[in-house]
Amino acid sequence: MYIFGVKIKVIRSINMGFLLIIMFGFTCFSWGQIGVHGDVFIASNGALAVRTPEMRYYDGIVQTTETNPGKISYLEDAHGFGAHNGSHSEAPVLSNAHRSFVFPVGDQGVYQPMMISQGDAGDLNATFHLRAFPNTQPSLEVEQISNRFYWEVSGNKEAKLSLSWNNFSEIAFLTDDLAALVMLGFNGSNWEIIPATVAPFAFDGISPSNLSEGVMRSTEVVDFNRFEAVTLGRILLDTSLKVSEGVTPNGDGINDRWYIENIERYPDAQIRVYNRWGVEVFHQAGNYRNNWDATYKNNTKKLPSAPYYYQIDQDNNGSIDVKGWIYITY
Repeated sequence: MYIFGVKIKVIRSINMGFLLIIMFGFTCFSWGQIGVHGDVFIASNGALAVRTPEMRYYDGIVQTTETNPGKISYLEDAHGFGAHNGSHSEAPVLSNAHRSFVFPVGDQGVYQPMMISQGDAGDLNATFHLRAFPNTQPSLEVEQISNRFYWEVSGNKEAKLSLSWNNFSEIAFLTDDLAALVMLGFNGSNWEIIPATVAPFAFDGISPSNLSEGVMRSTEVVDFNRFEAVTLGRILLDTSLKVSEGVTPNGDGINDRWYIENIERYPDAQIRVYNRWGVEVFHQAGNYRNNWDATYKNNTKKLPSAPYYYQIDQDNNGSIDVKGWIYITY
């Protein structure tokens, strides 16, 4: 059956109706709206509204175009089931007042769903994109943001959120340790960490979460009003400062400069170095670049071989966070 360019098959039974989508074209031949057994409504703008409790995906991709941007709206208690790489929605999907809902979304023939649970009565739109979000600039807490996928979201909704990944997500290029994986939301200017944990199993409930496939679930309700997009990223498991105890500025290219691991994560850090008599010989007021070569107050005069005492206020709040001794030798 073709309705407005959409080939569908609707099967009715006493207890349940379900919809078999084979091909979705959004080509419109009427200005009206049509209902199929009261379960499916197709508007002239290409929008598809589903009311049947069980809509099954079997074959074909639901798509839209820029000139005819239709979407699938799941109303009341309607849900989509059985989506896979060969059949899912690449058009936007609207969840209407669901407490729990799996968005049967994908892109470029790749099915990558997201799920909400424990939600309020609000609506939520979601579209999956198998490409980088326009802004993948890391923040202080986040070392890397996925440049492979994201979900575009919008709506007045609060719910817990679950994001999936699969072989096409290339999580192994993002991290080799799932403990470093984080859920992220883009608030219009930067990415925020959404508190979340890796779920024991993927959405199939059988495969354990691993680098090839899995699920990350938020530990708290997410306010989707805050975010334009959600995805996954990586953080450093250890963000503490690790200070090199020695500097050998003899020009051989080995330990010629004082190295402080993770100092780039603390751009406001105040660093001071003193000689054994308490005279300050080096001070860096933020943005230390691991480039001090043991010169006296950053001039060309080298400090003599000796132990030196350092103090680091990593947040510039007046409190010394790290202190100790370094040794300059030639």
